[in-house]
Amino acid sequence: MRRLTLAIGLLILIAGLYLVNQGTALLTPVAEVTGQISRGVSVTPVLSSILLSVPGSNYTYVTANLEGNVKTIGMIQLEGESQVGFYVMNGGNFSQWRHGNPSTVVFAEPDVTTYNFTFTPVESGVYYFIFSNQDSSRKNLIFTLSTVTYTMAPSPFIQHADFELVLLGILLTVIGIKTGKKPKKSWKEHEVTASKEANPLTECKFCGKDLPPGELFCSSCRRSQS
Repeated sequence: MRRLTLAIGLLILIAGLYLVNQGTALLTPVAEVTGQISRGVSVTPVLSSILLSVPGSNYTYVTANLEGNVKTIGMIQLEGESQVGFYVMNGGNFSQWRHGNPSTVVFAEPDVTTYNFTFTPVESGVYYFIFSNQDSSRKNLIFTLSTVTYTMAPSPFIQHADFELVLLGILLTVIGIKTGKKPKKSWKEHEVTASKEANPLTECKFCGKDLPPGELFCSSCRRSQS
């Protein structure tokens, strides 16, 4: 049992030190299987409700630096019942579009009033959000843009598993070592043992009192030992 405890303690200690070096992210699959993980949604504002005015028979735009493969959401709200065209392009295509050359849009909606949209950029970079007014009158709108990220966090038990395993390993190792040692005798116990070995005693047949070797009569009950 002592050796088993010691072996288990050493293995747990090694595992804990390995996690301290490599990080507890290695335990994420285990956390998912055992339900020791929490998920959440984080919404980060990029452009917070900015007011834009689009001239008649013209366009205006705003830019935002977005990360690739990160979900982007936005809202357009026009004043009254007016409409504008809404387009999203990256920097290269916007330059081509302004010079009248063929271009590719990431997102397009020719007529919007109040509109919620969602798209995920393929690449990181600056994106242009273009509002085109085909009417002669000026159009006012409010534009909001945010990014959405999904968070995944293991429970505190998993996050601190490295130090927990190190402490448990040390505890079991110490227990395994301590239980393997025989208790040391005190100097008094050594003295009594040595005295008994040097002067072996016999017991009285009748009262059990210790008698010196060769004693014929018990000094306590006075009976003969022969």
